[in-house]
Amino acid sequence: MSQFNKPSKGSRKSGRFKSPTLKRKTSANEQVANLRFSNKNKIQDTSADKKQLEVLIDSLDWMGQGVARTTPVHFVEGALPGELCHIAITQAKKNVISGKAISIAQPSDCRVEPFCPVFNQCGGCQLQHIEQSAALSQRDDALRTMLEHQLGMEKSVWQRPLEGDKPAYRRKARLAIDARREGDVKLGFRAQSSNDIVDVESCPVLVTELSKLIAPLRELVSSCESSMHIGHISLLAGDNVSQVTIKHTKALSPELYSALVLFGEKHSVNIALENKKGRFNLIHLVAPLVINSYDGYTLSPAPNDFVQVNEQVNNKMIEQALAWLDPQPQERIADWFSGLGNFTLSLAKRGAIVQAVEGVAEMVQRAQENAHKQGVDSVQWRHLDLSNKADVESALGHGFDKVLLDPSREGALTVCQALGNAKPKSIVYVSCNPSTFARDAAVLIQGGYQMKKAGAVEMFPFTHHMEMMALFTR
Repeated sequence: MSQFNKPSKGSRKSGRFKSPTLKRKTSANEQVANLRFSNKNKIQDTSADKKQLEVLIDSLDWMGQGVARTTPVHFVEGALPGELCHIAITQAKKNVISGKAISIAQPSDCRVEPFCPVFNQCGGCQLQHIEQSAALSQRDDALRTMLEHQLGMEKSVWQRPLEGDKPAYRRKARLAIDARREGDVKLGFRAQSSNDIVDVESCPVLVTELSKLIAPLRELVSSCESSMHIGHISLLAGDNVSQVTIKHTKALSPELYSALVLFGEKHSVNIALENKKGRFNLIHLVAPLVINSYDGYTLSPAPNDFVQVNEQVNNKMIEQALAWLDPQPQERIADWFSGLGNFTLSLAKRGAIVQAVEGVAEMVQRAQENAHKQGVDSVQWRHLDLSNKADVESALGHGFDKVLLDPSREGALTVCQALGNAKPKSIVYVSCNPSTFARDAAVLIQGGYQMKKAGAVEMFPFTHHMEMMALFTR
């Protein structure tokens, strides 16, 4: 949510750890003996290896890491509440120690067997070891608690999380390839905390039409020597056709070129080539790819354009944003970090006068053309850098009644600082990084806004990532 990324958004993927080995359950007395707490509640090292120790996990944080609320606090990958874990320390600071679970003496009732056979190696998912309703519930509680602590948020503000069907939810992915050794081509995903490639036959979190392309793609690239010039292979499932994009660093051989065309014909998918300068060549076209959006609108992304990977959750997110912002005819609404118009078209349909601002010029042009094709001509499309104070002030020049923000992981600090002076009536902030959201929300609150509603958005199940949405009013 690595996968395709919106050019103006940072990567939404992170590495992960191996599933810990489970040990027998221990008694309460054994747990106390093993932990050896001092009178200051500090963890005592019980092993010969000074980089390993045992901790008892109290809760999950919003990223799904186990938390031992000792002094210092321990954040443990692969650990669940109530588990006594033998951990390897990966980073130690004065007040925080990070580590990963090596073995577990007393497994949680929420621990489950991962459904993916390469979960222990692949870096794509991090949270298949916990029952999914428990994962969402506990992470949702952790996120709410963090915002209550950092922002003074009232409990009544927090709404039910948005979620969709699982596990096969991803309609976009990037396959890594290693074709340096003839006869030993690997096609799959980066390993956890490594550049190694985990070879896969399929992927259970991808939608079926993408997952079933992986094995025949490997067979294809394994048969051609010039596959060593492929950097990666991107997959995108539209609502009318799927697309395979081959990123190559040198010209592909006529043999591989022809094989890709035949692949497109056999599997009824579009095939595009992307050279090292980022230019695309569509070599097999079934149909121009479209993605259904909300209110019956469609988006027409280029291969590297950002689209939300989880269709169900995206539709729920748009619906909630519209309900919270409550756009009215002739209201001036700023839709900033607008991308291809994921929210824009529905805002305009309700009669609002919308200014859509995006930082990638090509996406602005495609969004405008796509809107015109669907009869939406009331949007002012602008290409501006919303991290630049002068550009933000320029965009605010006309004044707005309401604002919708959907920034990258870096957040929207410059925008939030300016909105305190501009004083729109309400702001809906969609965030893919709760940490930068908390920073920006503090600026809005200091500028005279109150957080009226907020809630989690589970756009990327089985991963550390958690999105959220909030409504601010003056």
